[in-house]
Amino acid sequence: MELIRRWVPISVVILLALSMHWYVARQFRSWAVWAVAGLASLWMVAVVPLLMNDIMILFVTPDQLAYLVAASLAWVILMVSAVLGVYLRRAAAFNPERRRFLAMSAPIAGAVPLVAAGYGSFIASSSLELNEVTLKVNGLHRDLDGLRIAQLTDIHYGPFFGRKDLERAVAMANEARPHITVVTGDLITRWGDALEGCLEVLRGLRAGAGLYGCHGNHEEYAEVLDKASALGTIQGLRFLRGNAVALRFGNATLNLAGHDYQHMGHTHLPRAEELVRADAFNVLLQHNPTVFPRSAELGFDLMLAGHTHGGQIGVSLLRENFSVARCFSPYVRGEYEIKGKLLYVSSGLGTVGIPVRLGAPPEVTVIRLCAA
Repeated sequence: MELIRRWVPISVVILLALSMHWYVARQFRSWAVWAVAGLASLWMVAVVPLLMNDIMILFVTPDQLAYLVAASLAWVILMVSAVLGVYLRRAAAFNPERRRFLAMSAPIAGAVPLVAAGYGSFIASSSLELNEVTLKVNGLHRDLDGLRIAQLTDIHYGPFFGRKDLERAVAMANEARPHITVVTGDLITRWGDALEGCLEVLRGLRAGAGLYGCHGNHEEYAEVLDKASALGTIQGLRFLRGNAVALRFGNATLNLAGHDYQHMGHTHLPRAEELVRADAFNVLLQHNPTVFPRSAELGFDLMLAGHTHGGQIGVSLLRENFSVARCFSPYVRGEYEIKGKLLYVSSGLGTVGIPVRLGAPPEVTVIRLCAA
């Protein structure tokens, strides 16, 4: 399932690109257009899979690799614009009654994907917001009523979300004066990214009861789980890898547990039942929101997750937001509930692939517990 989640989307993108190359090229009787289409197709088939597998890190820097991936996806968006423009101009040639309207519509329709991508890039880079969420909890101890938990997730520290961006996010979290601050995975994207730089900035987080975290899939892919945990400890951020810590607030206990990333399709949370306390309010940090039913079954009152980026690129229709993330998880963004147990999925901070967000602006989340 994990391999499917990683490779199906990029495979679809490659096939889509090849189809668009063929469609556009056959509309022109130009060897130059065919040559560009051929070279672009070769890039998509031979190079893009290597970029996604990070093997190119042997030949380029991590930042250069990130730019190559983004440029490849930007090319696909450009081709969508080209296909729309060519299709409408071709339709105009065969429909004399609507020729003028279609001819005028062609450049407008062709520009829509490019404008949307540009706007999404602006959202990703400059629209970070503080999202304050109140979760109503049945039977919440009065000493936990009003407790604030700041959550940062899916940072993907790198060229598209760098030091200044993360410093701004840290400042936002601190301004909320949380009792607890948590980081729920994906500090970086790939091996070679500036893990040390990311954790150095996170050292600036402040919370009365401490800083805690869990790891995401990209720490696993980059093979830095142990390194990130050790560096986090030095910087004052404790990653709870199959462990729990009891935090006292007056006469109440909040039991905060953390679990390494669970692969898609693996929802059993091994040994997590040992982390639950009957005499406490139990909170689980787990990067993958898909395991929420298992978390609820084990008795965790609240689970905090990320992973989906809120869909990153979504289309709102009839009060629903549709994105690729919904193909892999029913829990994409916001609050969910199963039999009184709660989940909050944050949209997170950074991006993967192309630095574009539509329908899911980046957020620093501050969760306030409230007695129902």
